[in-house]
Amino acid sequence: MKNFCKKNPTIVFFLLLLLAASVRIFLFGKVPAGINQDEAMAAMDGKALAQYGTDRYGMFLPVHLTAWKYGQMSALLSYCMVPFIKLLGFHTVSVRLPMLIMSLVGLVFLYLTVKKCFSQKLAFIVLFLGAVCPWHIMQSRWSLDCNLFPHMFIIGFYLLLCGVEKSRYLYLSMVFFALCIYSYGVAIYTVPLFLFSFALYLLIKKKILFKDIIISVAVFGLISLPEMLTMLINVIKVQSIETPFFTIPFFPESIRSNDILFLNFSFMQLLRNIGSLTTQVFLQLPDNFFNTIAVFGPLYHISIPFIITGIIVLFREVMQKNSRDKTFSVALAMFLGMGIWLGMVTYEVNVNRIAVIFYPMLIVCALGIHTAVRRFPKMLVPVIGLFVVYGGLFTFRYFTSYAEESGTYFNEDFMEAVQYADQMPAEQIYITCNLSWQENPQMSEILTQYALNMDAHYYQELTDIGTDGRSLKPYSERYLYAYPQYYNFQPKVSTAYVVYQEERNLFDESFVETTRFGEYIVLTHDGTER
Repeated sequence: MKNFCKKNPTIVFFLLLLLAASVRIFLFGKVPAGINQDEAMAAMDGKALAQYGTDRYGMFLPVHLTAWKYGQMSALLSYCMVPFIKLLGFHTVSVRLPMLIMSLVGLVFLYLTVKKCFSQKLAFIVLFLGAVCPWHIMQSRWSLDCNLFPHMFIIGFYLLLCGVEKSRYLYLSMVFFALCIYSYGVAIYTVPLFLFSFALYLLIKKKILFKDIIISVAVFGLISLPEMLTMLINVIKVQSIETPFFTIPFFPESIRSNDILFLNFSFMQLLRNIGSLTTQVFLQLPDNFFNTIAVFGPLYHISIPFIITGIIVLFREVMQKNSRDKTFSVALAMFLGMGIWLGMVTYEVNVNRIAVIFYPMLIVCALGIHTAVRRFPKMLVPVIGLFVVYGGLFTFRYFTSYAEESGTYFNEDFMEAVQYADQMPAEQIYITCNLSWQENPQMSEILTQYALNMDAHYYQELTDIGTDGRSLKPYSERYLYAYPQYYNFQPKVSTAYVVYQEERNLFDESFVETTRFGEYIVLTHDGTER
C-alpha cells in the first residue's frame, strides 16, 4: 500500500476525493429532509436576486442581506445560488449545490496546503480525515451562509503560501480573503488580524517586499470595502448608501454587535466564551442537531489525542531556534490561533460559528497521526482502520436515524402542510408560529415563502400573481402568521389553518380537520357564522 501511494499519487488523490464526493452526493437534497429556516432565507434572497437583481425586500444588489431584520445574513452564499437557480430552477438541490461544490473544493485545497507545507504522505492522511469528517460531511449537505467561510479561507491560505514564493499568488489570495468578509460577519475581526500578523512575520524574516504588501492591501481593501462600509455605517448609524452597482445597507434593528466581546466586554463573558470554545472544539461535546451527531463529535472523539499531539509538534517546531525555514509552520499556527481568537471574542460559539478552526484542526490531527506512526510504525493500519470504522458508523447513522429525525428539525412536515393548505379553495391562510422545536413568527413566514416558491414581487405586493401563477389576495391579507393561543379566530371568508397538533383543541367543531402531516394539522372554515 505504501509503495502504491508513492508510485500512484494521482490515483490515490482521486480515490480519496471520490470517497469524499460519494458520501456527500448520496441522497443529496433528500437528506437532510426539508429545509432549515436559515437556508430558506438565503435561498429566497438568491431567487429574488436571480429574477430581479434585488433581495426579497426589493433592495438592489445588497452587499449584506436583511434576512431576520435584527440579525442579518452574509450575502455571498445567496449570490452563489443565483447561477444554479437560473440553470436548474428553484428547489432544494439547486440551493444546496454551492455548498457541496465549495466543500469539495475546500478539501482539494486542504490537501494542496498540507502537501506544500509538509509532505505527500501527510497530505493523503489529511484528505482521508477530511473525507470522513462528520463536520465536513454534515455542513456540505445543507446551505448555511457561515459555513462558506472555512472554504474561502483555506483557498486563500494555500494561495498565500504560494505567494511567499511568487507574488502573483499573493495578490490572488487577497481576492479569496476578501470574499471571506462576505461569507460570515466574524471574518471582519479575524481575517485582517491574521493577515496583519503573517505580513509582519514575513517582513521581519525578509520573505516579502513592502511593495507586495501595499498591493495586497489594495486588492483586499478594494474588494472588501463595500462590506466594511456596511459594518461602519451600522456602527455610526448612517442611512443606506445606494450606488449604480450595489447597495450598502443600514439595519436599524441590528443586535449582532452584542455578540462581539470587545464591543461589550466582561470577564465573565470571556470565561463563558473560552468554555464554549473548549467544549465545542477541543472536547467535541454535543452541539445542535444541524452541526453534529453527539456520539461522534465534529472530528470524531478518537481524534482528540492526535490533535493534542499535533498541536504540541507544531508549536515545538515554531518555537525551535534553528536555521530551517519555518514559514509554513508559522502560518499554520497563526491559522489555528485565529480560530482560537474567534472563539474567545465571539459570544459562546457553536460548531458553525467557529467552523473555520476545523481545517487547521484536521491538519494538526494528521500531523499527530503522522508523528505517532513514525514512532510506532505498526500503529498506521489500526489508526486508519479505526477512522474507517467510525466513518462507516457515522455514515450509517446519518442516512438512517438522523435522516428520519431531520424531517422535524428541517421542517419537512410543516412545509408539506403549508403547500397543501395553499392549494385549497381558501382566500386566507393562517399559519402557526409554533414549529414544535422552536417558536418564531419569522421562521414560519420564511419557510412558507420557500415552500410555496413565492415570487419576491408578490411578497412586496407589487403584483397579485402568487403561487402557480394564480391571482390572489395581497400577500399581507392572504398569509397570516399567529400563535393560536393568543388569537381569537373569527373568520369572515373561507380560510385554511396550518396548526401544530397540540393547538387543535383551541379550535371548535366549526373548524374542520382535513388532513395531517406529521405533527401538523390543516383545518378549514367556510367563513360563515355558526
